[in-house]
Amino acid sequence: MMKYTIKTDVQARIKVLRSEFIGFLYRVEDAGVAQEILRKHQNDYQNATHNCYAYVLGYDAETQYYSDAGEPGGTAGKPILNSLLRNDLSGVLAVVTRYYGGIKLGVKGLIDAYTEATTEAIALAELHEYQKYLYFSLTSTYSQIEIIRHQLSVLGAEELNADYAGDVRLRYRIAEICKEPVQEFLNGYKAPGKLEYQMEV
Repeated sequence: MMKYTIKTDVQARIKVLRSEFIGFLYRVEDAGVAQEILRKHQNDYQNATHNCYAYVLGYDAETQYYSDAGEPGGTAGKPILNSLLRNDLSGVLAVVTRYYGGIKLGVKGLIDAYTEATTEAIALAELHEYQKYLYFSLTSTYSQIEIIRHQLSVLGAEELNADYAGDVRLRYRIAEICKEPVQEFLNGYKAPGKLEYQMEV
């Protein structure tokens, strides 16, 4: 089954019995980024009654997390998460910000409202296929590293971090479809003292 993610952040606003619900979608790469964006969102909307959220990460949705953020258990975070999963989304943090309007909605009303706010945001989002990524690290000498960097960039590998203590150590991310040409290049270049690499499991 094909997975999707969002191209850009998006938001949608609904009103239910005088309560305002604003659904936000943020594109995220990992849990650390999701938590960082969430902290900023909570600070930006600190006057809201609730900032409930959920996120899904990984091609097989292997990381899932949600929070009711003070709403009754199961009425907010889980409906938000279910909306993401129903639409085959990953790499997405959804936050629904609520401003209480003075009328209690009840359990079903809350579930419906949080679901609708998330679904409305998804309907506005521009989606594209979510790529399955693989990770690898390599070690090489200073004299060879720029050649290696250039070729890996041409092949679609994204450099994530670098360590220059001693030999140069780099960590990369590649879409699964790029694995074969990247490995061909690395295997052709691999030699003691020139390049060593390891694919992460």
